[in-house]
Amino acid sequence: MDDRIERARAVLIMNELARRGFRLRRVGHEYIGPCPKCGGTDRFGVNPNKQGKQIWNCRGCKAGRDVIDLVQHLDGGDFDDNITTLIGSNKTNGKSNGKYHVVEIDDGAAPVVSEYPYYDENGDLHFVVVRIESGGHKAIKQKRPDPNRAGHWLGSVKGCRVIPYRLPELIEAIGNGHLIAIVEGEKKVNLLANWGVAATCNAGGAGKWKDEHSAFLKGADVVILPDNDSVGFEHAASVARSLVGVAKRIRRVVLPDLPPKGDIVDWVDAGGTREKLDELIVQASDWIPGTADATPAEQPETHLEVFDAGDDLDLPPPRGWLLGNQFCRGFLSSLVAPGAVGKTALRLAQLLSLATERGLTGQHLFVRCRVLLLSFEDGRDELRRRVAAACIHHNINRADLKGWLYYATPKGIKLAELTNGGLRQRGRLEQELRDKIVELKPDIVCLDPFVKTHSLEENDNSAMDFVCELLAALADEFNIAVDAPHHARKGLTTPGDADTGRGGSSIRDAGRLVYTLTPMSEDEAKQFNIEQADRRSFIRLDSAKVNIAKPARSATWLKLVSVSIGNATEQYPSGDEVQTVEPWTPPDTWAVSSVTLNAALTDIDAGMPSGQRYSNAPAASHERAVWRVVQKHCPNHSEAQCREIISAWLRNGVLYAETYNDPVQRKPLQGLRLDPAKRPS
Repeated sequence: MDDRIERARAVLIMNELARRGFRLRRVGHEYIGPCPKCGGTDRFGVNPNKQGKQIWNCRGCKAGRDVIDLVQHLDGGDFDDNITTLIGSNKTNGKSNGKYHVVEIDDGAAPVVSEYPYYDENGDLHFVVVRIESGGHKAIKQKRPDPNRAGHWLGSVKGCRVIPYRLPELIEAIGNGHLIAIVEGEKKVNLLANWGVAATCNAGGAGKWKDEHSAFLKGADVVILPDNDSVGFEHAASVARSLVGVAKRIRRVVLPDLPPKGDIVDWVDAGGTREKLDELIVQASDWIPGTADATPAEQPETHLEVFDAGDDLDLPPPRGWLLGNQFCRGFLSSLVAPGAVGKTALRLAQLLSLATERGLTGQHLFVRCRVLLLSFEDGRDELRRRVAAACIHHNINRADLKGWLYYATPKGIKLAELTNGGLRQRGRLEQELRDKIVELKPDIVCLDPFVKTHSLEENDNSAMDFVCELLAALADEFNIAVDAPHHARKGLTTPGDADTGRGGSSIRDAGRLVYTLTPMSEDEAKQFNIEQADRRSFIRLDSAKVNIAKPARSATWLKLVSVSIGNATEQYPSGDEVQTVEPWTPPDTWAVSSVTLNAALTDIDAGMPSGQRYSNAPAASHERAVWRVVQKHCPNHSEAQCREIISAWLRNGVLYAETYNDPVQRKPLQGLRLDPAKRPS
């Protein structure tokens, strides 16, 4: 540990002893004197050069250790542990400033001590906040009068009432209808008091405001002035939430042009005046916390409105669908897919459908839309390549996109992030996105992919709720569709299963229109007579959680196609080929004429030339397999499709199995027969 910190600890111990009326003298590297506890002469010692925590010891009490242990040893009190960050020297002259015994330090970094007394409504002193500053480092501790020894102090404030700073002045100001300012720290309160503004704070700094503090502000007109950092805004939000239903009015003023971590002291140093502050307060709108976080962005004013259903005589307007059941105004949608399946290619084609008013993906288009796409994985050039491929393949004129499709490829900014202290907060992207929505007036905003919009823990449901609430708030506030495609978990992805998405379940729960995108399976390829080498070019779109519309009865199929975008150069003469998508319809098993089906049934009923009958059993020999009879008449059908037709005939009784004596195997076997009355017409 830094020996300067060890010496600073020793300085603080000697300060505490001197404050209690005990003085130590220097003997070599040690300071010795009578013990405040047992009184033994020269049995108490402080050694600034002692490594570890054994800074003091008493041979009479047989006790010792660190600064906190000293106060607990003497009277059961405690110190704030951050006093160990003070830096100083071990040379002292024991000078007192009248309030607190200050040990001056030879190197010029003498601690500056300020005390802030907290009085109750009767004017009685409850405790004192002591702030110590030395060499750019700060420490805070609290003390209270010792009820058993006049003029002495206890280092513990446990059990003291929770009261705000300058409470008597607050009570008078509220009674006179004056505004109350809440800041972070007693120094700022005193600055405002010098301006004639009634102000207060809580002891202990940011994050320590309690409902007990709020109780003293009942009926007050409150203005909160946060420090310009995430902790300051979180503290302001905590204060505001606590005051809701207590204070008559709550406003928040974010002081302009503050530096990072700046406060009202910095603002005043830069030329801020009482008149300017009054102007900012008058301009501030009422602020009611509406989210669990605190950020510089203003929160919308909300009220609990209750309606009588019997008064709803008019029908509500229809939902604002944009494209199929994919996107809807006011709702958060998502597309869950594994990597490299074609998620971005599909979404881009769907967004181009909206921007051009053309059904490029086979889904119903309700209205032409302005589109804002934020791509977090592709750089600008790669996104341009994707747009070019889709435009070429679908014959889109770039002039048709002017004013309808906007895109961005943000890097380094997030919608939500963590502070250095581990608190969740809105990131810079949230406000910038809001500004662009106001400017461009899009009908839909797509943020691809969801995981890149934030830097929070993906498996933390509370954290994911935070992010999803930000997206849902944008959809609701601006009456737009918000879409956030999402990566699937590693492993097998089940079509139509919303739980295949990565991270906490709250991501799935927040989306109102969730679809999955999966590649064609091996079984599906067999059913559709697709070569296995080609099957991954075919992708299926399934509704996974469409809880405001009826789910689709079957998958929507699309095909990935590779497009040469014509950007060849001398160095790259072939240019780029980029994927896009087009609608694809699987072959219809029953797209066969009744004449063809009846011809197949006639052959099945006639049996084989050997006298054997056809069978649908999986173990049936190659010659007796009945599906081959169907395929002879339907040569474009796969085995799976032919088996599907046979299964349907067996379910409907068109075909039935009976036992016969097989002339080849010379034993009873099951064979298929036709019920002529049930032939297809």
